[in-house]
Amino acid sequence: MGQWDIAKSTTFTQKLLNWRKSKEVIHFGKTLHYVPENDVYVYFRIHETERVMIIINNHLEQQTLDLNRFSEGIRGHSRTKEILTNKTINLEKNLTVSGETALILELN
Repeated sequence: MGQWDIAKSTTFTQKLLNWRKSKEVIHFGKTLHYVPENDVYVYFRIHETERVMIIINNHLEQQTLDLNRFSEGIRGHSRTKEILTNKTINLEKNLTVSGETALILELN
């Protein structure tokens, strides 16, 4: 691992751990799992008014998810924020996830 990769990895880990510390949904929430398809695993953590959607794409190539499959977890939310990049993502019909990627999406 090069010096740049170590720095990126450290920043990623710090941001994730700092976010996780203050989230009751992670510590006390219930988990809603979906059976993996095409090497993509999706689950939700749900607590009171907080919802988090975690998508893990273990496939080498990008995958497009039909979000209708996750309607119980999404529950009417039309937008989300990816916690590591702060990027807003529309939760319309489909979501494309890059290969070998994990997304953590806040649905509040």
